Amino acid sequence: MMMVKVVVTVMVCVLELVNANKCVIDSSVPDQEKKTQYEYLKTLDPIIGKRSELKLSAKDTYTFVVCDDADPAFKNVSFIWNLGDTDSLLGFNNRTLVTKARNSLMLTFLGAKGLEGKYKKCNGTAGASHILFLCDHQQHKVQLEILEDFHGSLTCSMMFVVRHSCVCSLSNQGLSGGAIFFIILLVIFGSYFTFGFFYLRLVKGAKGVEQIPNREFWFKIGNMLADGCGAVFRCDRYCGARGTGSAPSSYGGYSPIDERLAQDLQDTDRDSSLLNP
Repeated sequence: MMMVKVVVTVMVCVLELVNANKCVIDSSVPDQEKKTQYEYLKTLDPIIGKRSELKLSAKDTYTFVVCDDADPAFKNVSFIWNLGDTDSLLGFNNRTLVTKARNSLMLTFLGAKGLEGKYKKCNGTAGASHILFLCDHQQHKVQLEILEDFHGSLTCSMMFVVRHSCVCSLSNQGLSGGAIFFIILLVIFGSYFTFGFFYLRLVKGAKGVEQIPNREFWFKIGNMLADGCGAVFRCDRYCGARGTGSAPSSYGGYSPIDERLAQDLQDTDRDSSLLNP
């Protein structure tokens, strides 16, 4: 009999651990997006069930529990606003939306009740409440801070802030794809020049600039870049455009340096023949 009780107790504890996170993504979210949002929710696993109360006065209190019920009397409600003798249900954890940024995570609870008749801006519709979790390496407790209440909001919604160290893991997601790509390029070029240098020096006996792998190609690259910059930024000379105080060129497009020099020599010879009697 004692063994049965122990087994039952263990099973109950396991079920409680499995169901500790009661936040359910709203049914309006597509299935693929739901998977992503549930992955974001795992960031809050260290603080699931943690309670925070924000008392603005003796009769004005906000109670928030991370992805768990704030009061046994209200099922699936994680966020309650007690104003006097009235309880407004601000956060239903079975209608949750999750959005993520680099150092923050936002929970949005839809279907807030108890506000429809209090504020004209709600226009008879259910409101929403937003809990913004920000990274704070020094904060290990869940402390609710009000950022925008229904009085200051232009819409039927409220926004609160919770600073906690568990959200800081969002900023340690590794390098981006672009950074990895550039690192790979850097490693390839570094390996190319290093092995090429040692091969030419030790095997071919090269000295000085001859140790640069494919040096003719790299020297030509420099000339090509110079020609390209000249064609783009000195169009009065290379494109036949008229510039201030400069004569138009006799050719209308870009050509290599040696062809341009030959053309300039021809123009000079022609001008000299016109000046001779």
